[in-house]
Amino acid sequence: METPTTPDGGQVCQSCGMPMTKLEDFGTNMDGSPSHEYCRFCFQKGEFTAKMEMPEYIEMQTKIAVEKLGIPEDKARAMAKKTIPNLKRWKKEI
Repeated sequence: METPTTPDGGQVCQSCGMPMTKLEDFGTNMDGSPSHEYCRFCFQKGEFTAKMEMPEYIEMQTKIAVEKLGIPEDKARAMAKKTIPNLKRWKKEI
């Protein structure tokens, strides 16, 4: 399967699926350089900010989508369950 991208071919975080369009959207590697795979919310200084297994991560992302983006909970959970398992960080858990 291909690496997920935005409809216009842009990059998405390979942990949460967030579109990354501006430099400040990207996380940082251990040396402070931008990570081209993970967003600033998921990856800082070469480490994942949320250290948990996929089921807990899906629940966390569902809650964020409901509270911050106003997405209905059933739609947010379905979207997370469809997207997250296909991202690089989580593929090894399938």
